[in-house]
Amino acid sequence: MPDDLARQLEPIREAARALGWPVLEIEGVEADDVIGTLARAAERRGVRTVISTGDKDLAQLVDEHVTLVNTMSNEKLDVAGVVAKFGVRPDRIVDYLTLVGDAVDNVPGVEKVGPKTAAKWLQQYGSLDAIIANAEKIGGVAGENLRKALPWLPTARTLVTVKTDDGIAALVPHIDALLAQPPDENRLRELYTRWEFKSFLKELGAAAPGADPDPAALTGERAGGHAVSHRTERTAGETRPNVHYETVLTESQLDAW
Repeated sequence: MPDDLARQLEPIREAARALGWPVLEIEGVEADDVIGTLARAAERRGVRTVISTGDKDLAQLVDEHVTLVNTMSNEKLDVAGVVAKFGVRPDRIVDYLTLVGDAVDNVPGVEKVGPKTAAKWLQQYGSLDAIIANAEKIGGVAGENLRKALPWLPTARTLVTVKTDDGIAALVPHIDALLAQPPDENRLRELYTRWEFKSFLKELGAAAPGADPDPAALTGERAGGHAVSHRTERTAGETRPNVHYETVLTESQLDAW
């Protein structure tokens, strides 16, 4: 890893913790395997899971309980989305990746076998095991390369499989221990100031609870279990309300607001 990138990891962890997000790292266990284990644990409890990723390996986890979202492209993959993108069902993604390989993880597939050929074979034969069993019948250069790769395919399949076995599950905290917590706004201000995140600082200041309100700019009202403040902002010559909502559970919290 380049030094410039490595130096960014701890600040990212600091920011995540200050935002109230749990940071989970398990020595010796791939992040994909931790994510997969948590997703399956949630599934057993009937909890829907959204995995934010651009990693195609994790498409193997998709089912009626698990969806992928790539926040960089806004691509969302449910079961139908995986089929539309890869040409195979989520339960065949491991077989698909074994054939085409995964350059990101340095896992070679079958030479000259790309996504279309892999999807075609899986549609025709149904599974990687069936393709291997019928390897002698597959002609052309692709068939020849498949037969050459047969000794490697079991290793490739292991490498592209997201592990969710009991050994990993024993190392992963219970999902109830990973609930988001309220952000530490003082810590966030400190971090944003150090890193000169001026827009984040501005957002934090506009919505920071507990600050003394300006009577000329702020009025409060109570309704339906929610406290609502209306703060006036003036931007580029125009005036617009900036409304901040906070849910309150008790009368004392409402009075404090």
